[in-house]
Amino acid sequence: MHKRFRLGGDSLEYATGKVRQLCKVFIGCRGAITRMHTDNHRAHAWLSQLHGHKLYVAAPPGEGRRIHPRRPGGGGRLPRLDPLDASQRAAPQHAGVELWATVLSPGETIVLPEGWWHYAASLSPTVTLMCNFWDQSNVRAVEDIFTEQAARALDEQRREAAAKAASGAGPPVAAVSAATSSAERPIGDGEPRLYRVVHAPFVYLRAAPSTEAPMLGIARKGATVEADAMRDGWLRLAEPCKGGGCGWVLEHGG
Repeated sequence: MHKRFRLGGDSLEYATGKVRQLCKVFIGCRGAITRMHTDNHRAHAWLSQLHGHKLYVAAPPGEGRRIHPRRPGGGGRLPRLDPLDASQRAAPQHAGVELWATVLSPGETIVLPEGWWHYAASLSPTVTLMCNFWDQSNVRAVEDIFTEQAARALDEQRREAAAKAASGAGPPVAAVSAATSSAERPIGDGEPRLYRVVHAPFVYLRAAPSTEAPMLGIARKGATVEADAMRDGWLRLAEPCKGGGCGWVLEHGG
């Protein structure tokens, strides 16, 4: 990481401070749980047990369609699997899911690679130290974080320029909005369609089909997104964005 980003001096100290923020201490009573999830920003994670005993249930990245399945006919996803609920494990939408389980005792550590689903349950009062990390296999996710910060700064500058233009204090700023006469229509047979981003360096994901809508995130060149509906050149994402709700992206970039 140091070599790749050529950090030095104050920048290295800044990066070190940010890395320390990735470490957390979890304190839980007996019966406390963390539902099935994957860690943000495609991070790896290690969790070290300092006190008590904790059950972990993990599943490979490819099991996502069974752990958090889509609703039949579209319209979002069904609730995530509770791996300790036998009736849920036997349900058709979860049947056959590959699960791995272990109990950590004090002094033991589990490492969960990028994309692995995991669930935790405290079997007694517990204290757990967790830290996210990246290596060469998922370092692009760190680049995504910095790129998104730059994208937000650019979007804010554009909004300020648009506000000045509206008040007559600056030149006009172009905007692409959804036509009010056009209805949203599903893509294909209702199953999401996969799109690959070809515009560099990224495209914006917005809260509504308009360049004036708030920014929810970005998708960098080479990334893939799933869309389930279309409106006037905008694609509605099949997966909720980080801020919640469905995101929209211009089919031809922007």
